[in-house]
Amino acid sequence: MIEITSRTGSGTARNIKIVGIGGAGANVLDRLALDGVAPASLIAANSEAQALAASVAGEKIQLGLAATRGLGAGGDPDLGRCAAEEAAGEIRAALEGAEAVFVVAGLGGGTGSGAAPLVAELARETGAMVIAVVTLPFTFEGKRRAAQAADALAALQQHADAVVCFENDRMGEAAPPRAGIQTAFVAADQTLSQSILALAALLNRSGLIHLGMDDLATVLRDTSARCLFGYGEADGSNRSFDALARALKNPLMDKGRMLSDCETVLVQVSGGPDLTLDEVQLLMEEFNRFVSDHTRILFGAAVDPELAGRLAVTVLSSLGEARPIAARPRTPFSEPEKRSAPPRALRTREKKRPATRTGASHTRSHAGTRTGNPGGGNGSGRGRDGTRGD
Repeated sequence: MIEITSRTGSGTARNIKIVGIGGAGANVLDRLALDGVAPASLIAANSEAQALAASVAGEKIQLGLAATRGLGAGGDPDLGRCAAEEAAGEIRAALEGAEAVFVVAGLGGGTGSGAAPLVAELARETGAMVIAVVTLPFTFEGKRRAAQAADALAALQQHADAVVCFENDRMGEAAPPRAGIQTAFVAADQTLSQSILALAALLNRSGLIHLGMDDLATVLRDTSARCLFGYGEADGSNRSFDALARALKNPLMDKGRMLSDCETVLVQVSGGPDLTLDEVQLLMEEFNRFVSDHTRILFGAAVDPELAGRLAVTVLSSLGEARPIAARPRTPFSEPEKRSAPPRALRTREKKRPATRTGASHTRSHAGTRTGNPGGGNGSGRGRDGTRGD
């Protein structure tokens, strides 16, 4: 069970399991371990034996020992599913007794795309609430990988109660523009880890105004919709505004612009014993600027001693209709040729040069010589006779 979360009102912690599938899932598990999650809550499932051995997860499941011989799925989702089916009994046993299961994977490859839907299906059969946290490939990875990711996402949506989907094209916003590629991927893993921890805390933390699994299911009941998620944490005198700004800066939130299209939004505000009602009111007044007058807000507030001196806000919602994976417009390569005004302007000036050498333009050249370089030219291409003009 996740040991870093608070206790619920019944005095028992929820049994939450996090399953990382494939290489991308294993990376997120490593990040979660660094963030303080107990290894006993982490389950690594991979078809590549070498990568599985390096995982820090408390439980490891080798997928497709006979089908792949520990060499991976080679980007083939069908082989990835066969590998997961081979280990179905072991997966089901590892998930037994869990109240909530997070299925974490990168879609588009073989193991993640093929095994993640089956793991979600097996978790649903145990009676657990299933939340899938997945990433979609970069656009430059090609149409075939994007198609495999879309098929896997559709299969996941049939078995998961909620799907939190991160687009890699947008995940770059989590790191500074000039950051190295390793820094960018670390920032992406941190964003995924933060999302899982915030959702787990939402399910596990008792509060003055409590939000639970039923509220989470209400917000994400349309699994074909695009999930919007943001989490922010801050301290200091202006912590309520700072925490909300960081939550809206999440790559999934598009700086809060998409919230105006949402019908239902869940907002959880948490803080230490020093959390004041005035801070909560100021935060929610600012938040209401991003939603419409008809938006239904599910609000929760909790006091957590571990957040002493800090304030945290979680924002969760989903759009009514699924948007395309690559929703951001891209400039076509042919467009720079259309916007060629500077070269044409240069050619126009070159055509006028012969006329400037006539006597009619002597006054203009004379003035240009005084304001230019009196010793060797006036910047108009007539350096040799510039002195004669004076």
